[in-house]
Amino acid sequence: MDAYLDIASRVLREARRPLPPREILRRGLSAGIVPSSLYGKTQHKTLQARLSEDILFHRERSAFFRTKPGYFFLREFLTDPEIPADYRTPIVARRRRRELAYHHALAFDRSNADVLCNSTIVEPSDVLKLLRTRRYHYASSSHEREVNDVLVWSFVLVLRDDLVLTYRHGRYREDRDNFLQKRSLGFFCPVVHDDLTLFDQADHGIVSSGMRALSVDLHLDADRDLSGGAELKGFVCSQETNPNTPNLLGVVAFHAPEWLEPITRRLAINDLAWHNLHSPVNHYEDFDPWSRLILENIGGLLWSETRCSDAASSE
Repeated sequence: MDAYLDIASRVLREARRPLPPREILRRGLSAGIVPSSLYGKTQHKTLQARLSEDILFHRERSAFFRTKPGYFFLREFLTDPEIPADYRTPIVARRRRRELAYHHALAFDRSNADVLCNSTIVEPSDVLKLLRTRRYHYASSSHEREVNDVLVWSFVLVLRDDLVLTYRHGRYREDRDNFLQKRSLGFFCPVVHDDLTLFDQADHGIVSSGMRALSVDLHLDADRDLSGGAELKGFVCSQETNPNTPNLLGVVAFHAPEWLEPITRRLAINDLAWHNLHSPVNHYEDFDPWSRLILENIGGLLWSETRCSDAASSE
């Protein structure tokens, strides 16, 4: 179980009543089951996100449920007659439309990261060093950024042998004209403040952020452990959409297990298809700008010596 969920489970089992995430963390800290380094101003938001994701993906199989907005309890108490009925009555929250703007988006300032966009492929050691030395900040959102902000995104490639999963952007996913209805090579989202947890210190949660986005986009079964198949392969600097506002893409390779055969058509994700990476691309203009950039540099990212693990181990 996710460490956040384990903390919530232990606290709620002891409390025997629904609690909000902030109170769960407070009680966990008092009981000595929450590391002091985990307890901060926004960790309750991360806990709430983990609980909400678990309920969304597992539904009735989740260990948790909501009794009212923002309050969580354990499903094991649903049939306990000693628990008040109000505590044993789940509410059903409506699923919100996918957000297009992500708040508190991770960014580097060009004055601190002037080496990042000197070339298309960025050395992992340069990025990880800036993260390790905390030379980063947060933009108000992925749509509200300063001219010197270099936003960091997780870009997940779903691979199977020499194939990569592609799709077309639907209107609920993209509002950028040069992305809408274009084919994409990856599933991506901005890395945000809440992705930095006690458990994702090395890369600021770039990999785990991307895998959560992939799970939502493809509606994957959260019972299955996907983390073992994901690896940060490198970084690409994109200045194609606007040279004045570059984006840094953390390219994550996810080797799809045999059971994964996505066929669902959704408003945000359409026309799923496998593309052979060794086959020539006849119509680059059919792909979105970031996917074209990845295709042009795919050899240096996937088939060169692994550099990210070396960079992380040297930090």
